Amino acid sequence: MILKALIAATLVMVSLAGPAHAESTFSFTVLEIPDIQRGAGLAIVMRTPSGKPWLYDTGSAYPMNLSSDGWQGNFNAGRDLIALLLKEQGVTSIDGIFISHAHYDHFGGLLWLKDHFEIKKLIDCGYVFRSENEDDYSGTNRSELDHYTQVRKEFIARAAHLTATAGQQLDLDPDLKIVVIAPPKTYFDDPKANTRQKNDTPSHFLVNANSLALRIQFGEVIFLLPGDIQTEDIEASLMPFVDPAKLKCHILVAPGHGIPPIPPAFGEATHPEVSIASVFPRYARGIKSTAALKALGAKPYITGLHGTVQVVTDGKTYHVTTERDDTSEGTKPAKNL
Repeated sequence: MILKALIAATLVMVSLAGPAHAESTFSFTVLEIPDIQRGAGLAIVMRTPSGKPWLYDTGSAYPMNLSSDGWQGNFNAGRDLIALLLKEQGVTSIDGIFISHAHYDHFGGLLWLKDHFEIKKLIDCGYVFRSENEDDYSGTNRSELDHYTQVRKEFIARAAHLTATAGQQLDLDPDLKIVVIAPPKTYFDDPKANTRQKNDTPSHFLVNANSLALRIQFGEVIFLLPGDIQTEDIEASLMPFVDPAKLKCHILVAPGHGIPPIPPAFGEATHPEVSIASVFPRYARGIKSTAALKALGAKPYITGLHGTVQVVTDGKTYHVTTERDDTSEGTKPAKNL
């Protein structure tokens, strides 16, 4: 019953999205990931003005040998959400997939997609967490990180992998300007913050800190995708490293699923008109980023409340559509940044 409900919801979103893929528009769809009691999940499906399908993260999937289909909760976002949307659009191959970092709620869907779709390019920052201290892996198991390293090697072996770090401009579509914001080539180190929760070990927060962060611009409209970098690392690593002007955006994908607070300096630098947080309903009303984003004048969307969220832009205006609560914003002109 849960799977049928998800399929129906996705098809409704596709029917709304039909006109979005016409020439000269860019669509940006943040899928709602169901709660399988692990992670939080992020999967973004993009269609470029020339119709190319690109993904930023692929949602949750946790391999489980005892499950009837091999996945925890009988769910894989690649199979159960992304593939359905792409097939409805007539997509049989994927131009590229960006993976922000090596946690299953971000690359789990790739484990299914890579065996069922042609994926022309995998792009990540190349970060690999290593430690001789087993306690450093208590937040995220070593096997999870190793699994992604193995997937990366599969793409490297067929010359279909690209390592991207701060400062690179990625020429993926002539109408899009994609700039890598972070991490640096040397990666972010542990800032030795003493505010970490007990289960927030380096295999979790350092992998999050070194998320592949992108700035995507179509015409005058700018999207910022910072990955799962946490509050402490935004303050101690990202903000001292990056020119704040490069963080200005119209649409912000809330870092860390919107769960942690937004640091004031980051909020002022990004100053979005719209924020989108991918998080479950049980977390949705309690996430800490919402108040700060509203204070900045942003309209916050949360997948656990609004369902799948889509932004469509012609490069001058953008339109936000959601599945639930009749929260369509209508068409808005983009402010000058």
